[in-house]
Amino acid sequence: MKLSGRLIDAFLALEETRHFGMAAQRCHVSPSALSQSISRLEAQLGIKLFDRDTRNVALTPEGEIFSQGANRIAAEMRATLEDIGDRLKKKAGRVSLAAPPSMASNWLPERMSVFKSRFPNIELRLSDVVSDQCIDLIRQGQADIAINAQPGNPLELDSRLLFNEPMFLICHTSHPFAREDSISLKDLKKQPFIHTIRSGSVWQHVQPFLGIAGVVDTGLEVSQLGTLGGLVAQDFGLSIVPQFALTLCMRTEVSAVRIKDKKAVRPIYLVKKKNHSLSVAAQSFYEQLLLEAVD
Repeated sequence: MKLSGRLIDAFLALEETRHFGMAAQRCHVSPSALSQSISRLEAQLGIKLFDRDTRNVALTPEGEIFSQGANRIAAEMRATLEDIGDRLKKKAGRVSLAAPPSMASNWLPERMSVFKSRFPNIELRLSDVVSDQCIDLIRQGQADIAINAQPGNPLELDSRLLFNEPMFLICHTSHPFAREDSISLKDLKKQPFIHTIRSGSVWQHVQPFLGIAGVVDTGLEVSQLGTLGGLVAQDFGLSIVPQFALTLCMRTEVSAVRIKDKKAVRPIYLVKKKNHSLSVAAQSFYEQLLLEAVD
């Protein structure tokens, strides 16, 4: 059985007013048209909903039962429309973000703060996971947007280059490099090097530079940038990290020196699912981040 919203509206109007003329005005129809709607509804249900005569309109017992469901549907629809209205006005909604720890520790929270100041009632969620997991969260629909060092499969994902993040050398403050404003990759020849874990985006982008640099492998490979900073602080070797990872590595005994080679950058992408509409809230955050994109 399919009941139109117009028939339910007619029932609710008559239930509340108990007067065909007043109910008709509320529904913007003639009294005869309203009467026909009530009769059609009763015919579809196979029950009588109202006892009516020239002076009185009253619900039947079955009409009382139908009233409960009709009012519940109307209340849910009102709440749904209010929710959609709030979302369109950006008074409600949720944005789920994913980013590697290096981006989630500094760069992204600043942008989240700007967004939150504009739309305080929109909920923001953040997953700080490695680049491969960022892609998985987007593909699985568990994150709306990723700020990521990998673009992912172009058949599945829409990726926009935001910017190229400069790379920095980190070394102990006693190292001669600590006194330089910048260095070249070739300056790292035969220097003891500490690696980050191979599944992370830092290793994936640093690895091509190491052949140019000709570094010496210390045998140390770590998964956490904080651990990397601790080892450098104890002078176990030096390493290369992107700019926004520096906050996770720095210690009083660690110096950061920019690498001047043009190729020593990590591209950062804005990623979302391809051919998939974002919510109003997520689209607003996405457009805010697009302002960071390179020309």
